[in-house]
Amino acid sequence: MMDFDDLDEAEGPVRFHDLVVFGATGYTGCLVVEHLDALLALPDAKPYRWAIAGRNEEKLRRMALKCKSTPRVVVAGTKDEIHEMAGDCRVLLALAGPYLECGEEVVKACVEKQTHYIDVSGEVNFMHRIIQRYHNVAKQKGVMLVQCAGAVSSPDDISGYMLAKKLGPLVQLREYAFGFGLQSGGSFGTGLAVVEHMLPDTMKVFQHPFCLGGERKGGVRPEDGDCREAEPDKLFPSVWVMPAYASHTTSRVLRRTCHLFEETTLDDGPRYGDSLNIVVRELALQQKDAAYAVWANPIPADIKDTLKQTKTMEELRKRGLAPMPGLGPTSEARQLGFMESYTVAGAETGEWAHVHFTGPEGYEVTAITCVAAAFALLEELEADATSRGGVLTPAFAFHGSTFIERLQAHPFAAGSGTRMRFVLCDGRPEEQQVTAALGSVAERKRIANERIGAGTCKAWGIPTMLAT
Repeated sequence: MMDFDDLDEAEGPVRFHDLVVFGATGYTGCLVVEHLDALLALPDAKPYRWAIAGRNEEKLRRMALKCKSTPRVVVAGTKDEIHEMAGDCRVLLALAGPYLECGEEVVKACVEKQTHYIDVSGEVNFMHRIIQRYHNVAKQKGVMLVQCAGAVSSPDDISGYMLAKKLGPLVQLREYAFGFGLQSGGSFGTGLAVVEHMLPDTMKVFQHPFCLGGERKGGVRPEDGDCREAEPDKLFPSVWVMPAYASHTTSRVLRRTCHLFEETTLDDGPRYGDSLNIVVRELALQQKDAAYAVWANPIPADIKDTLKQTKTMEELRKRGLAPMPGLGPTSEARQLGFMESYTVAGAETGEWAHVHFTGPEGYEVTAITCVAAAFALLEELEADATSRGGVLTPAFAFHGSTFIERLQAHPFAAGSGTRMRFVLCDGRPEEQQVTAALGSVAERKRIANERIGAGTCKAWGIPTMLAT
C-alpha cells in the first residue's frame, strides 16, 4: 500500500484516499466510523488510507482523535468541496441525509470523477430519481453506485439472492421480517422529509410497486401491491400479515435486483423468474395486532394523507416522543434491539427453500453491511467494475464476491455482540417454528419496552464517537 510520501512520485492520476466516509458526524455515520475503525485496527487489517468527511471540522477532529487507526479529516460542505472529495477517493460511503435534500450532488460528483459510491438510503423517490438520471452514464463509465447497502434493505436482498441462486427461476418470494429497534433523529427527519416533499407526480412513483424496475411480463398484479389490510398469511394461515418496517422499500429493491440480473444477463447470475411475485410483510399472532399495524403504518393514498402524516410526526417530536437530530439509540438500547427474518421461496419446479436471517440492532447492521460493501468493492470488484456499472442493489453489485462471508465475519465494532447470520435451508419452515419465533420476538420486545419505559435503559443519546 502506498504511503502519503509516495504520492508525488506516482505516475498518472492518484486517489489520495482509498475510502471516505461522508456524513461521518451523523448518528449512522458515527457507528459506521466506529465499526470501520475497529476493523482497520485488527492485527491482520490492510492499511487503507481513509478519511472522515462532513461540514463540521471540530466534530470531525474530535472523532479522529477517538479512532485507533489514523483517518484524515476532510471538510466538505460546498459543491466544490464535495466534488474535490469525490475525486480524491476510490470509494465514497455517502451517509449524509435526507438524501432527497442533499444526496444527489454527491452522486453527480462520483459519476463525474468515476468514483464508486455506496449509500444506505431507503428513500424510494430518491432512488428512482438517481436511476433515471445516472444509471446509464454510470454504466457506460463503469462506476458502481450501490444504493440501500444498510439494514434497509441489504439483508433482505441477500436472502432473496441466495434463494434465487439455489432454486431459480422462482414463482414466489415471501419475506417475513421481525425485530426491535429505536429510530435516530436523522432517520426520523428523513421520514419527515419524504412526506414533506411528496407531490402528485412523486406520489405516483412512491406508490408504484415497480418504480425501481423489475415489472414482470404479465404487468402489475393485485398481489404485487403493498399491505393495506390485515389478512391471514397464505403460507402460514394461523398468523396474520401486516406491513413490515421497511416492506415498502424492500419489496422494490428486490424487484430491482431481479431487473438488474435480467438486464445484464451475467452467465452465472441467478434467475429470479418471469412470473415472480415478491411480498415483504411482518407477521402477528393476533388479528387485532396486525390491524393496528396497518392503521399505524399506512401507505399514503394521496397528498392529504401525507399532510396528516407530517403533522403527526411534528407533534411526536414536540412532545419528546421522537429523537432530535444527532441523537440515536444508546449502546444499551441497541443491545436490546435485533433483526430477524424468514425469507421463503417457491420455485417453478415446485421445490421450496428458505433463509433464516438473524442479526443485531438495525443501526449496527447498517454499519456492518456498508463497511463490508466498501471492502468487497475495494478488494474484489474494483478491477471488474466495468462489467456491472450503474445504479445497483447490493445483491447485484456483490454477486460473485465474498460479501456474504464478510457480513458474517465480525460483530459490530469487532466486539462481543451478535453476528449476522444467513442460514439457507431446504423446504419451508414449519408453521410451529414461525409462531414460536413470533412468541420469542414479542417477549423480547416486551422486556425492551419495559426497561426503556422504566428508565433503567436510556433510549437516546449522543453516539460514542462524539461523546465528550
